[in-house]
Amino acid sequence: MREELKLCPGCFLKDWAGGPCPRCGYQLDPDAFPTALQPGTVLSKYMVGRVLGRPGGFGITYLAFDPVLNRRVAIKELMPRELVARRPDGQTLQVQTREDEALFRYTLTSFLNEARVIAQFSHPNVVRVLDFFEANGTAYFAMEYYEGETLAEYARGAGGRLAGEEAVALILPLLDALDHIHSLDEPILHRDIKPANIYLTGRRVPILLDFGAARVALGQQSRSLSAVLTPGFAPYEQYSTRGNQGPWTDVY
Repeated sequence: MREELKLCPGCFLKDWAGGPCPRCGYQLDPDAFPTALQPGTVLSKYMVGRVLGRPGGFGITYLAFDPVLNRRVAIKELMPRELVARRPDGQTLQVQTREDEALFRYTLTSFLNEARVIAQFSHPNVVRVLDFFEANGTAYFAMEYYEGETLAEYARGAGGRLAGEEAVALILPLLDALDHIHSLDEPILHRDIKPANIYLTGRRVPILLDFGAARVALGQQSRSLSAVLTPGFAPYEQYSTRGNQGPWTDVY
């Protein structure tokens, strides 16, 4: 379901008139992300806004608005593009072949199971999962939204290098976060740690993002999909379907 847009999809300024937003500069372009949900789409209690970053191989992340708590959140949509496609209604996902049905159901179940685990703990350097639900034939995370930029963007702005002291100050909190998630009764492996998945808030607090539950699920199957790892950041064991993965995989 879509509602008439009265809030800017870029910042949720009230009484938006539809042109360039006077506060954030956002301008609606329905063709910018053809596979994404359109701004104004209602998911559970949330109103979908703009796409955050670029759609990945396993999902799309949106800025969204929670009218009940009057705050912005980030919503991750499970959309493994090699398995599903958006129907003509612009919202529902459909598995592309019968052969992919079982794999997608397994992926969706794992996505929701991991959301349940992540939602149970809180660490200042790990993204907070606030809600999770099924809709449109797939599943969604609602996460805390942080103002800032990724470490990749920050590093590019710094000429591609960080001073040693600054790098250590960013890495130590992340190592503490990894120790925390690896020590759970049901340990979670991130398996895609890279500068693009580390967010720096306005106060330069590093936040580990995008746990890629779908990557974990798909990685356990015999079929190999294109976005399971990031070359240059993935350790040797991730390049093999029989690789022995554990906490050391994230530390790498």
